[in-house]
Formats: sequence, structure tokens, C-alpha cells
Amino acid sequence: MKRKLGSRLFALRGTGEIKTGRQIAEEQKKETRKDLFPGEGRQENTAYGPCYYRETIFPLDYMHGGNKLSGFLACSGPELTLLTRDKTLCNLNPAESVFLDIETTGLAGGTGTWTFLIGLGRVLDQHFVLRQYFLRRPSEEKAMLSHFNAFLSGYQTMITFNGKQFDLPLIKTRQMLAGLKLIELEQHLDLLQCARTLWRKRLASRSLRSIEEALLNIKRHDDIPGSEIPEVYFNYLRRGETILLKKVFHHNTLDILSMATMLERFYHTITGRLAKHPAESLALGSLCLESGRGAEGVEYLREACEHESDPLAQEAALKLSLHFKRQGRWEEALKIWEETIEKNPCNIPVLIELAKYYEHRAGQFQTALDLTEKALILARIKGTGFYSASSAFSIKSLMHRKIRLYRRLGS
Repeated sequence: MKRKLGSRLFALRGTGEIKTGRQIAEEQKKETRKDLFPGEGRQENTAYGPCYYRETIFPLDYMHGGNKLSGFLACSGPELTLLTRDKTLCNLNPAESVFLDIETTGLAGGTGTWTFLIGLGRVLDQHFVLRQYFLRRPSEEKAMLSHFNAFLSGYQTMITFNGKQFDLPLIKTRQMLAGLKLIELEQHLDLLQCARTLWRKRLASRSLRSIEEALLNIKRHDDIPGSEIPEVYFNYLRRGETILLKKVFHHNTLDILSMATMLERFYHTITGRLAKHPAESLALGSLCLESGRGAEGVEYLREACEHESDPLAQEAALKLSLHFKRQGRWEEALKIWEETIEKNPCNIPVLIELAKYYEHRAGQFQTALDLTEKALILARIKGTGFYSASSAFSIKSLMHRKIRLYRRLGS
């Protein structure tokens, strides 16, 4: 049995299916000398060993999705703080910022997930230069991360897509395990947060791919799905396969270019250079009201209300009326409620606002009762789960209002 097993192992070594420690060491030496991207790849020595990265250069007039890359350079911080709710970004300068996107061995995060590709895009000498740090083998991780840290020390602003929740925490985990200083930048603009704020009611999905196709006029061809990327890297480590690995580099490149294009799209939407979708006007109006920019908020909400055929117009109208109500501008609020009910007699929130007005402002209890009973019928049709028990529009709240009005009427 021992002889038979030994023969099988010898045969497997001969075919290359299994390797001795010496064979693995020799292959790693050859691989270190091998350049994945001749003319673009570089190897630099660090205090912790060799580090490999690739650099590609794009002219600023390079077209990505019908837009020149240079478009994002006009974006400035003060306008972007409305979307981010982060006043520290008011002095953001895209020309001095770095775009970051990573590829990993999994999406779960934690200590078992490696960051094997770190893409960094920035403006340099009137070009957009993309650097991609690549982990050729796990033993080079500390060298890669230390070189990455030194590179990033020249910047104070980072721009990512979901970097706050995924990219940065994962990189910090790898830095901590490697015993290196954790990355810390003064400013971080996460474009996913902006997308969720601006397009939550416009797009069913705010994934980068969905945004590219729906809003940025970007169609990817022959791109590798993100779910396949971890296995591609493991196949590279096991067998040295590089064909699909090069597609991963291209995937990472497209992600970073799309972030630059998306930043321009945000800026043009906020500054009025693009016609706004009702969902965008509603989102911007809500943000302005929250941040104390009342006049701007009213204008945005009025824009949303103009699209009468869109369901969001009624939502914008209600939000605008509640703003007028808080300011004591009752005539303007009442006008909106009455116009809304004329178009949609089954709008429960507006029926309740009218009932409140006629009870507490006009003292017309019978009208308030009629409106409440109509809202109660509609709420029962929709079902008890339509509004939470604590909602002013729940059946319980409506019954309480109805009973109170009966008492006030002396019934």
C-alpha cells in the first residue's frame, strides 16, 4: 500500500498536479520576475519586501459613458455637502482627491478576507492616472499595504463607492493584522450614500452597475461579474492563470472611471445643469428643508409637484404643505391639501391633515368628522398593517380622533 501510494504521488508530481516545496519556491521566484502588464507594471522594494503595482494613464478628455473624465474636476464641496450631510467636505477639491476601489476574496469582510487589488485614481500632470496595487502572493501583503500607505499620505480626501461600509474597514483590518498604521484621511466622500439619498425613489437598485446603465449611459461589454472575482484570484494563486485575472483589473478600472463620471452627474444635478427627475427634486427639497435652506427646499418641491402624472408629485405636495404648516402659512397649506384631494380623494395623509385643520383651526367639527370617517374607511380597506400602530394614520389613531370629534359635537 505504501509503495502504491508513493508511486501515485511520484506520478502526480510528474504531471505538475502537486508540487514540492522547492518547486513552489522556484515558481514564486519566476512569478516575481513575470510582469502581468509589460510596460505598465512596476515592482518596488519596501522595508517588508517587493511590492507590485500597475499604472495606466488616461487623458482628461477620455470619454467614459459619453462624458469626458475632466468633467468631475468642476465639482466643488459646498454643493456636495447637501447630499452628504457632511460639512467637512465643503472645501473638497476633486483635483487633489483620490478615488479608491478594491477587489477582495469575498464580501463577508473580517480577518479571513484578503484585499488583493487596490485601485487608486487621481489627477496628475493633466492626466487621470490609475494605480492598481496587486497582491501577487499573500507573503507580499505587508509590503503592498505599506507602499499603499505611503502613497495615500499625500492626499487628504478619498472618494469611494460604499467605501465607508466595505472598502475602508476591510483595508484597516488587513493593516491591523499586518501591524501597520491604519489609514486615516481628513475627508471621505462615499458616492453610494449620495446615490441612496438622491435616487432612492428613482432607481430600484443603487448598485454601481444599475446606476451606470440607467443614468450614466455606460454599457459594460465582456466584463467579469463581481461574484466570480474571488475564484479568479484563487485560480491565479493555485495555477497561475492570468487571462481572467486581467479582466478583474479591467473591472476595477471601470469602477473607478464610473465613480468619476458619477461625481460629475451629482454635481450637475444639484447645480441645475440637468433637468431633474421628480424623485431628485423631492430628495433635494427634503434635504434643503432639513438643513434650514427653506427657500431652496420650497423651489425643489414645487418642481416635483409640477409632474402631476408622477405619484411622487403628491408626496412632494404633502411635504411642501407640512412645511407651510410648520411656518404658519395656513392658506398655502390648505390650498395644497384641497387641490390634492380633488385629484386623489383617497389620499389618507391629506384627509387627516384637512381633518386636523378643520378641527383645530377652523372649528368646523362636522367637516373634520366627515373627513376622519372617510380616512377610517380607506384605512380599513388597506388593512391594519398598512400603517404602524403608532402612526397618526393607523385605525387606532383614527378611531381616537373620531370619538373625540363625536364628543365635541355633543353626539
